[in-house]
Amino acid sequence: MKTKRLVAILSITGASLWADQSAKPQNGVVTVCMDSAPSVRMGVRPLASAMFARIGVTVEWRERASCPVGIGAVQVRLSHGSPGIHHSEALAFAIPRQARIVVFVDAVHKSNHDGLPSVMAHVLVHEITHVLEGFDRHSATGIMKARWDYQDFCEMRRKPIPFAQEDVNLIHDRLKVPRVASATAFTRVAVAGP
Repeated sequence: MKTKRLVAILSITGASLWADQSAKPQNGVVTVCMDSAPSVRMGVRPLASAMFARIGVTVEWRERASCPVGIGAVQVRLSHGSPGIHHSEALAFAIPRQARIVVFVDAVHKSNHDGLPSVMAHVLVHEITHVLEGFDRHSATGIMKARWDYQDFCEMRRKPIPFAQEDVNLIHDRLKVPRVASATAFTRVAVAGP
């Protein structure tokens, strides 16, 4: 009789501990140190942060000039020159093992005729995801497609392109945080217009 009571108490205690643990959202935190640019701070960073927040990842933005040493931050450099022959069609590129990203600002602006921060935010999220996943891979759908087509650019101006579930899983595995429900259930994020 005492054994049954003990098993019942342990079962209830275990269930309540499990429920308490799953009820607390645990976020992975990523520090991103980026060149200072007013156009990126206003609109782009909040949208990129909201896109990551939807999958349970928090982005802490810092200026590159004052980035703390030894925290494993993602380093983003904004290049205003030409991408060059090796990256002629690229909007940006990442070196995942070095946690470094270069964004070709002029190429992003050229692909973004309406001037909204949505394209730059998507470029940043795409490249930061390469670093978070730890290698250069692409998905068949979502933010991590190898090439965005016209429809993707139209979509990202209306609402953020979601992560494919495989990308959410890779990010969470690397950050050692619990996985969240389907990333495709993305809510609309307001983006200030011109």
